[in-house]
Amino acid sequence: MNTLDKYEIDWISSIYKSIQSKPITIPANAKPDLSQRASKPYIVDIPLAEVPKPQPSSSAGPVSLTVTVKNIKASQSTEITVQSTSTIKDIKKGVVDASLASSIDSQRLLLKGKALMDDKLVKDYDSLANGSVLTLMLKPGSAPVSAPTSAPASTPASTSTSQQPQIPQVELSSADSDTTRHAPDPVIQSQSEQAHKSDYDSVLSDSAFWKKLNTFLTSEFKNEEYGRRTLETFFLSIKPSLTASEIALIREQAGFEAMGKQE
Repeated sequence: MNTLDKYEIDWISSIYKSIQSKPITIPANAKPDLSQRASKPYIVDIPLAEVPKPQPSSSAGPVSLTVTVKNIKASQSTEITVQSTSTIKDIKKGVVDASLASSIDSQRLLLKGKALMDDKLVKDYDSLANGSVLTLMLKPGSAPVSAPTSAPASTPASTSTSQQPQIPQVELSSADSDTTRHAPDPVIQSQSEQAHKSDYDSVLSDSAFWKKLNTFLTSEFKNEEYGRRTLETFFLSIKPSLTASEIALIREQAGFEAMGKQE
């Protein structure tokens, strides 16, 4: 920096200090001079984006689509073709026509677990498209209408025969028959039943086994009453597997009466 520049800087600094100490007062009614204002504002030159052109509508009209309605409980299904402008109620009418439901009010259609409203259009549900599967739920007490079964053609002769009342068949037995005069012998009946039983069941239904068990328990207990109680307890646990004739035979031949009191 040369000497001239230094003098200029000092001179400017002295003038700034002298002006700085003086207060500046602006009147309240002061107005800017509009004549000194620029006639046109400065506009930055920024390129504008092109205005997008309107795209033509992709859906020119209603679209036809086919959906499958399944009744999981009844293992029934049907395919229904509707328009995208059709209502859910129109689908339910197709379900009634397919004999999967008795009425529209008894139905409830589900799409992926969500119930569909009757007054909604098919196109209102984005997930409802061609090939979608709807689950049919029926209200309690409204069974699906069963398809009528066609009866096989019958000849006039067979028709007249089927309309005749059936005559009941009555079997007569002789008054001298043994089956009408005598009840079955419990001893003989028990012997025939034992022939078809296993060794386990045969032993438990044998009155001789209970005689031996009574003698054994009486000898093991000092008090005879304790032995009899033990025998009763064991007999009551086996009793459901015995027949009435076996129980009567054991009670008669085993030689103790306490078992009859617990029946």
